[in-house]
Amino acid sequence: MEPVTLTLMIGVGLAGAIAFIAGIIEDAESDAGSSSNPNSQVQLAPQIGHIITYYDKAIAGEPPQNGLWAAGACTIALLLSWRFADLGMGQYYAIFFAAVAGAAVIALIQGCLGIFAHISRITSMAAFKQPLYWHALLTPLPYSMGLCFLTALLLTLLSFVASGILGNSFAPPLIALFMGITLGSIASGTGDIHYGAERLYQHLPFGSGIAISNQGDIDLKGEYGFRNSVDTPYFCMRFGGTITALAFGLLIFLDGWSRLFTFAGPWTSIILEAVIVAILFIFLNRLEKYTRDSYGPYPGQEDA
Repeated sequence: MEPVTLTLMIGVGLAGAIAFIAGIIEDAESDAGSSSNPNSQVQLAPQIGHIITYYDKAIAGEPPQNGLWAAGACTIALLLSWRFADLGMGQYYAIFFAAVAGAAVIALIQGCLGIFAHISRITSMAAFKQPLYWHALLTPLPYSMGLCFLTALLLTLLSFVASGILGNSFAPPLIALFMGITLGSIASGTGDIHYGAERLYQHLPFGSGIAISNQGDIDLKGEYGFRNSVDTPYFCMRFGGTITALAFGLLIFLDGWSRLFTFAGPWTSIILEAVIVAILFIFLNRLEKYTRDSYGPYPGQEDA
């Protein structure tokens, strides 16, 4: 096997693994901070008399937020890696330690913005008798910052892999920006479904959807005491995090295949992804049919 092909195979596998782990961590970070889709439900709760203990940061939507976190961390890492290299540090060590430093800076910024966002949002609900619980802020805050640190670190490393090993022509910070926006979009469109529709509405029948009349009527009590933003990601990692990781990981992994297999040029990864989507569609259709035949129709559809 040629050295170039072996290097590309290692790069493709490494990029896919990093992307998979980043998908789990990023989805958990958004769930810990009530970000994206479920955030509106958390904010509506006090207006209908529900006193909440959720961490409500929601600095911005997931796509731009993660894009800026990743681009900021990668920019710092790129500058520091040049400095570390001038000091005689090896290339890979310089990139890794610089990425850690960049992600740490971004995590501190995220924590500061999260504090201000949560306090301002909760105090604005004082008209609905919503108190500002300090434990609702201080308990999930380091957890959310840690998840932000890992997300920024993984996306930074992924950008360096794409630029250095896979031969992407864009600068690492720009790649990080694209990766962050992509990951945030996937987590918002797939992962949050298992947070907003399942975790926040466990007192409603599963699969019933979220009617407008139920918005804000979220769960207040958890398995032990009042529900907060620390136990929420524990539930979401098993479903929403896995789906987010699968979608983002496969996207990056299959895109790398276009550098290994060139039977269709740049369309190789698109063809492979289309085949996998078709296989999943057929499998899920058969699973749905088998479930209905085995356990009967959904409630309310007996006469359908």
